[in-house]
Amino acid sequence: MEYVVSARIAQLQVVDPGEIRCVQLVLPDCVEIGGARYPLHDTMRPGTAFLAKPWGMRTDKFRRRMYTRSNSSCNEPGLLETFINHTHRPQADTSIWWQSDVADRWEETGKTLDVRVTVDESRGAATVYENTTVCKESNLYLEPDGYWEDRQFVCVAFGTGITPFLSYVCYMAHHSWTQRGGEHRGHMTLIASVRHEGQLMRHQDLLGLAQQFPQHFRYVPVLTRSWPNEWPFLKGRIMRLKALPSGAESIDLTPLLEQVPDLSHSDLRMCGSVTACRQLMQGLREQAICPRTVRTESW
Repeated sequence: MEYVVSARIAQLQVVDPGEIRCVQLVLPDCVEIGGARYPLHDTMRPGTAFLAKPWGMRTDKFRRRMYTRSNSSCNEPGLLETFINHTHRPQADTSIWWQSDVADRWEETGKTLDVRVTVDESRGAATVYENTTVCKESNLYLEPDGYWEDRQFVCVAFGTGITPFLSYVCYMAHHSWTQRGGEHRGHMTLIASVRHEGQLMRHQDLLGLAQQFPQHFRYVPVLTRSWPNEWPFLKGRIMRLKALPSGAESIDLTPLLEQVPDLSHSDLRMCGSVTACRQLMQGLREQAICPRTVRTESW
């Protein structure tokens, strides 16, 4: 049986008007099932997604959707945050609703959305449902404590693909990248590629964390289509498409490798559009670059 709780829409923050919004849902402290009350524990792992049921503008009904969490349960338990973009696809449904005035009214009036939970009657408790509980090549579930702290992550995000990596950073900063025994050896480079400055998510927060943890965290924002005159960071795509005489395309990774020349000794994580992720993988194959590990989520 599937159990749900009613989560209040606490915030609908516009990141890029009509394109990207930050959504926050507040969970109740407990769930009541069959007359029994179960405390609700938020133990979601960074890189995982929760299941919610927003409204569909096209279908005119509630729809089941998985949303990757962008904050961390370790320092914001009970507050589910994610970034949602307008897909602009012909069959777009819930992505339209999230950008609409209707969603704004739901926030203003305190309306709720169902969020799936898992109930363990033997323990007398409920937890927030997660889309996965294991690390696989097809997901971005953060490695267990005691393993991630010693890794050299290079995380490449295209658009709202930054969402799981924001959760990574929140979690890692909360633990100060501490290895068991107090050693500090891990590092994460986050490359966030968006079209223009208004699409950068948590930009100032990430700049602050890079200053706070310079030995562990590096933030590289990239603007691909337009940028301010005084933009101090990367401009243009991190990979270039080259047309071959045969008509095929080759991928030049020079801009990316200028930022992370040691990619073959790193753990590569990618998230974003299928096209962008496939192009990056193609470039790696063409240049015979083999990172230590590669895991990707794309859509």
